[in-house]
Amino acid sequence: MAMPWCSRSSLVLSLFTAGVAAGAPGAPCEEGPVLIIGSGISGLVAARSLQHFGCPVQLLEALDRPGGRTHTFSSGPFAGLEEGAHWVHGGTDNVPVSVLLRMNNISQVRVGGDDDYEGPRQRLRLFDASARPLDAARREVSFELFETAMAAATAYAEGHYGRLDHVAVAEVWDLALKVKYSKESRALLSWHQKVSYEQDSGASMTELSAVAEYVEDYTDFYPDRSEGMEEHGDGFVQGGYSALVRRLSEGLDLRLSSPVTRVDHSPQGVSVTLQSGERVQGSAVIVTASIGALQAEGIAFQPPLPIEKQRALRRLRMGNVAKVLVKLAHSARDFLGAYSLGFLGNGTLSYCIRARREGKGPFLECFMGGHEAVDAEQMDLEELTRQVKQQLAPLLGDADVESVAITRWATNPYIRGAWSFVPVNAIVQDFDTVAATVGQRLLFAGEGTCRLLYGNVHAAVISGARAACEILGRSGNSSWPLFRKDLLHLCTESPTSSSAPASRGRRSAMHLMRALRPSPSLLLV
Repeated sequence: MAMPWCSRSSLVLSLFTAGVAAGAPGAPCEEGPVLIIGSGISGLVAARSLQHFGCPVQLLEALDRPGGRTHTFSSGPFAGLEEGAHWVHGGTDNVPVSVLLRMNNISQVRVGGDDDYEGPRQRLRLFDASARPLDAARREVSFELFETAMAAATAYAEGHYGRLDHVAVAEVWDLALKVKYSKESRALLSWHQKVSYEQDSGASMTELSAVAEYVEDYTDFYPDRSEGMEEHGDGFVQGGYSALVRRLSEGLDLRLSSPVTRVDHSPQGVSVTLQSGERVQGSAVIVTASIGALQAEGIAFQPPLPIEKQRALRRLRMGNVAKVLVKLAHSARDFLGAYSLGFLGNGTLSYCIRARREGKGPFLECFMGGHEAVDAEQMDLEELTRQVKQQLAPLLGDADVESVAITRWATNPYIRGAWSFVPVNAIVQDFDTVAATVGQRLLFAGEGTCRLLYGNVHAAVISGARAACEILGRSGNSSWPLFRKDLLHLCTESPTSSSAPASRGRRSAMHLMRALRPSPSLLLV
């Protein structure tokens, strides 16, 4: 198979070519269908791209619906809410997702915000452990506390460059911060840590690699980071991400409830075995299974994956993030126009989005991360409902909570988590190794194969387009919007415009090093 310009980058797509025979067959599209394992955004983008150039494809999906971790509830008490992916981070500045939405005539709606949290900062309402609202001044102090602490941690990491291997983010914070915080300051700081780390990465600060957080590049889509500036902020997909999934799925050969248990690959072709025992032949295969699914080894490869790819898969991890969905009575309190709510203390809920502000009705979409998310997923729904009602009662009254539900990505056997992250002792280059093509006909895509964008829908978009472009060889060209060179290399090359390198979190060093000085009275024990 020809190696086109679409695979020319620091991504080592041809590292593992042992056993490739001389005089290999022609382009896979001329020999039979390309099999795609998984119908999430990555698999759908790959399929649509291949189909556009006349290449036959067949998607094999383990779930009973397409979309993977992008799914909008279509029925039940939470119809219209997102079970998985929610925002277009950076809004229209998010080039990959914006291009894909425009191609499918789907609009996105701006909710604002910059690189703090979703929505503008002034529309965040914080409540203390006793459910008393914090005024705007205290809210701003909380951001100043966190940003000052983050700046100190960033400065420490920069000063100890080269000595952060095997070091966790939590250790950097401990070494960098020598301040004795008051009880109130500690509560404010802990809330920001929980939302920014556990709910952003799906893991605790003790698990996250300091090298990945502070040293290695990560691309986001917030070009203007000036004080008080939002630019386009975040957006959400009009009609939910399932509107995009439906559009992408139209006309595709898609087999649902068809888990793959084995992939046989050789220079002559590929064969996949389904859980039912059926074998499906193809010319090439694109595997878009999550890092968690590949780690579980539910899919056997013959010949086995190269040892370096196996090691990279073992080092990376899946973050756990769950949504607790709360349906409120229509008469429930309006929270003075707030878009997001923060709850300090150790309650079940810590950060919630008011779906009413997105036109979706009287719902709260609340996020849990790390071990808290796993524990909540395994909790009896009756107990979870009791805890949610107890926490919200001082604000809403017990009768205002009509229904509670929770998403279960960590316990889904075909996904096993929300998205990938870099733990201590892993390296970001592990994403490149997972992405590497094996031989000529076994390719990999998905958010866990994209070093500079991992953990997001835009990583799925780019990696799916990249895999399709490689299969097409030189028959693909930039007339297909997703094959633009500036898009295809986003997994391995930081863009020079429209976005900027940043740490894995939502904040950049430029934004953090403003040396904000919080009120001294909040710092002392």
